[in-house]
Amino acid sequence: MLCGNYMCNMAKSTDKKIITLSEMAGWICDGEKDCAGSGRDETDCSTTFHTLPSGRKITSSMLCNGVCEIWECEDEANCNGLTYGIYCKRDKKTTAYIHPLSLCDGWKDCANGEDEANCEEADITVNTCETKKTRSRLLKAKVSLHNYTVCSVFDPMYFGDKNLFCKKLMLYQTNCSDEVRIGGECQIDGHMTTISKDIICNPEIEYDKHHICDDRIERTCLPISKSCTQHKHFMCDEVSDCKDNSDETHPDCRTKTKSTCRRKIGRRGNLTLPLVWISDGVEDCINGEDELGIWPTCGAGKTYRLVPRNETCENVFLCPGEERGYEELDLLCDGLESCGNENRICSLSRSSSNVFTDLHTSSDGFIKRLSFCLKGLGSISKLSNNPCTTELFIFPDHQFFGVDKKSEVTLPSLVTQNCDDMFGEQYVYTSCTNRCKNSTCPLKNLPRYEVCPNQYQDRIGTIANNEYLVFFTKTRGDNYSNKYFVCDNKIKCIDYSQVCDLVDDCGDASDEISCTNHFRCKASRLFIPKIEKCDGNFDCPDLSDECNDLCSKEILKNPFLKVSSMIIGSMAVVANLITLARNSMALVRCKNSVALVNKTLVIIVSFGDFLVGCYLLVVTIYDSVIFGKSYCLYQIKWVTSGICSTIGVLSTVGVQVSLFAMVGLSLVRLNGARNSVNSMKLPGEVTEVKCFRVALVAICIVFASIAIAIIPIVNAFEDFFVNGVRFSEKLRFFLGTSKKQDILLVIEAYYGRMKETSLCWDTIISMVRSMFSHDFGYNDHTSVVTKLDFYGNDGVCLFKYFVNQNDPQKYYVWTILGINLICFLLISISYFLISLFTKSSAKPLAKSPVHRLINRRNRKMNQKIAVIISTDFISWIPFSFTCVLHSMEILDATPWYSLFSMIILPINSVINPMLYDDVVAGVVKTPFCFLRNRIFELDVFGHFGT
Repeated sequence: MLCGNYMCNMAKSTDKKIITLSEMAGWICDGEKDCAGSGRDETDCSTTFHTLPSGRKITSSMLCNGVCEIWECEDEANCNGLTYGIYCKRDKKTTAYIHPLSLCDGWKDCANGEDEANCEEADITVNTCETKKTRSRLLKAKVSLHNYTVCSVFDPMYFGDKNLFCKKLMLYQTNCSDEVRIGGECQIDGHMTTISKDIICNPEIEYDKHHICDDRIERTCLPISKSCTQHKHFMCDEVSDCKDNSDETHPDCRTKTKSTCRRKIGRRGNLTLPLVWISDGVEDCINGEDELGIWPTCGAGKTYRLVPRNETCENVFLCPGEERGYEELDLLCDGLESCGNENRICSLSRSSSNVFTDLHTSSDGFIKRLSFCLKGLGSISKLSNNPCTTELFIFPDHQFFGVDKKSEVTLPSLVTQNCDDMFGEQYVYTSCTNRCKNSTCPLKNLPRYEVCPNQYQDRIGTIANNEYLVFFTKTRGDNYSNKYFVCDNKIKCIDYSQVCDLVDDCGDASDEISCTNHFRCKASRLFIPKIEKCDGNFDCPDLSDECNDLCSKEILKNPFLKVSSMIIGSMAVVANLITLARNSMALVRCKNSVALVNKTLVIIVSFGDFLVGCYLLVVTIYDSVIFGKSYCLYQIKWVTSGICSTIGVLSTVGVQVSLFAMVGLSLVRLNGARNSVNSMKLPGEVTEVKCFRVALVAICIVFASIAIAIIPIVNAFEDFFVNGVRFSEKLRFFLGTSKKQDILLVIEAYYGRMKETSLCWDTIISMVRSMFSHDFGYNDHTSVVTKLDFYGNDGVCLFKYFVNQNDPQKYYVWTILGINLICFLLISISYFLISLFTKSSAKPLAKSPVHRLINRRNRKMNQKIAVIISTDFISWIPFSFTCVLHSMEILDATPWYSLFSMIILPINSVINPMLYDDVVAGVVKTPFCFLRNRIFELDVFGHFGT
């Protein structure tokens, strides 16, 4: 028997009947035990009581607590300053509470009949439902909407009445004027009205029989996770409604609109919507605007898609094949195979190392062996002094009711091994059996039965350790397995082979974040193998794998090169400017043809050496001042820039002009020395014809040098001299500068087998562009193409002397190297002969009084000749020899580029002015002579200045 909230037997009566709290009101806490035995009607009498207008007596804790605890929910009738239902006189003495369910039901509960007044039906309503219109029969009728009804607390006891149909349910759960109890808004029979939060996703309501909203939006409830069912409009609103936060981590929440609207359900103001809700046939916004064609879209045809806002429109990657779709650029190369053979194209374009994730498996998947431990390789195992052992493995290591079979894992017995080159199952089983050094087991979330609710429909639940319920899935026969990694979001489980495999399979990166075998790109959050960090190849779109504190690079790789290039460059510029100025003034005063030729050639040599000095200073300034430590981030832009090509051309022109002029100068001097020996003929005077000839020679030297320098950057020859192209970093297939062969592999993987094994650059770029959409003038990243020309093979922007057998420019480089080597030989032979002719010419004057002066002059000339030959030898012979070894692939001389370009080759640009201009030589010698004299004085007298 029910005594209010108490179940008891009445002490004053033997009749068994239900006594309501209102009927017990006079018996509770009256000093007499009316409930037989327990006397519960007299317990908790210290609690404060409240008397309702009808005279019923309740405890204060029952008042407005959102739960119907007495008949007709009168305890919830006056809350939040509002009355739900009405109070009226049932007769002259009795005040009655009329619940909203009893309003407009065809029965007069009030003496004056006010409970049946103002009961109007909407004339324009379309939908009807079964409603109890009279006691005699059920009618299909329109639903009444009342302007005074205010969402009473939902009482499942009333709703369980079989005679209760939608009219009564709607009567007191709609037209809410109480903000506290409003759960949303929707159209009911064509009228927009508020609805109570109590009827949204209420499990007591049989939604297959009853609904309130015309579009049934109040019943759109989703099993978001095993432990949480929520209305869809409570998802993706940045408020956690599920204990596991699954309503906010759901995949639908990843991409949302930027514009907002007021959702039909919920009272949280204007909110963004998941893109998957837009134009899906269901009106989620109160005004239905989510189904209107007002939302931003991009593309056309198979690339048509909704986007958060118009500004985000850009072209996309077209999946291979006619019927396939597209992939957003930001999702390319994320490791997930979502667009044809996307992963294969990525690996080909980046020359990525293969990642092996599986162990050798047998016996229905319950025996796992590392390939190192397979039969037949026992000898290798013995040689390694690391035998293999077998042990049982299951996670967690608990007792599972009804599941006895565990996986057998055969792995090397060595405990402290480096697992940074292991992935997937290899990493999981090795680390989780304590065989990894500095790597922990990534398995941490228990495979409880409630996780990953939408996966493994054949799951079987069993008890683990007599503590909690876990799930297993049936394999073959009667075998059960739980080899699943539970993601942190608890809504997805993956196989062990997908754990620590450099792919974010969970969506929250929980399957990768605790692994030690990867490097995570800073901006894109992609994972690459740890061994590919600082390997010289860019694998991250943001270049963070190469540009970081550990391995970031500069143009000049050490302080010695920086200081040397600055000193050599400054000395070359100053010394050659002096030489140019002095010889230019002397050129005007030349009286004979020999002097004219000599001065002209010296000027050309100085001009070339001056360009080399300028090249050194420009490279040094960019290295130390403009880029500094941040060069790595700008490396690709720098080597593909016009500035790099320009200074490369200038340095090449300078080297070739200087070299060719030195050859001419040595030949002229050789001719003069030979004439002085044979005929002692005086030089001729300067004439217009001789000036023209000298000018023609000078022009030929300069233009030949310019031709050698600019031929590699002429567009007509780009198929021979372009070493690669740089696409936009948004095209994740191509990072850094891609070589032609790598791009051809990508093109073949995308289009299929090709007949041509070699294509011109224009065709290649055109085919790459065709792999992406070009819609409506959207941001087209394929238009950003910069070619890596002949001078961009290194940050120093030097002529590409180091070529190998596969370089298409090898013949050109070998030709120029051959020409320069011949020039060196001509210079060396000429000055050697000059030295011989000088000695011969001095013999007839051996007994002359001027013999000493001649010998001094000859010794001075021989010293210059020795320096000329020696410096040329030091500059060109080792360099040419290194180029040959590099071409034959005997050694890789690429790291030496900076040394040759900044010190060895330019050294002549500083020495030449001292050889061809006595003033410059004197200026340079002065500090050395002063230092030598001071050291001599110190050595003789024991101190300076004495």
